[in-house]
Amino acid sequence: MRSNRRVVLATALGTAVIAAVFIMAAQVNSKYGILSMAAQFQSFRVTVNNESDFDLSILETGVVTGAAAGASTDELGKTLSSGKTIKIRPRLSLSGEGGIYLKYTDPRAPDVLQTIGVCSYTESLSGYSKVTITNNKVTVKENCS
Repeated sequence: MRSNRRVVLATALGTAVIAAVFIMAAQVNSKYGILSMAAQFQSFRVTVNNESDFDLSILETGVVTGAAAGASTDELGKTLSSGKTIKIRPRLSLSGEGGIYLKYTDPRAPDVLQTIGVCSYTESLSGYSKVTITNNKVTVKENCS
């Protein structure tokens, strides 16, 4: 009788573990899974993918607000080589609501700062954005709050 209970318990436990593994694998591969939903509530981060033919200078990230007070910046001064990706967790502060920008230059116009919005609206500096820079355009996919 006891051995039957043990077999049933071991079978149930094994099935639960296998089901959990399948669920986790599906979530990891899912665009809208638990992990991507949780990432929306973490400290803001931006991933910049340089698909251009040039090395870029990533200069700073910052907050834009309606009020002059409360804006903050984080100077980076990093070089992003052609074909490489960088993940940035900017150290910013925000009181109220605002947006987040990224400034960079490329060697074709080194004296011209390129400024792109990487989070159009945030109250909590959380979530993430993915930026892809090519020779001709910049694409931003944001999921921030």
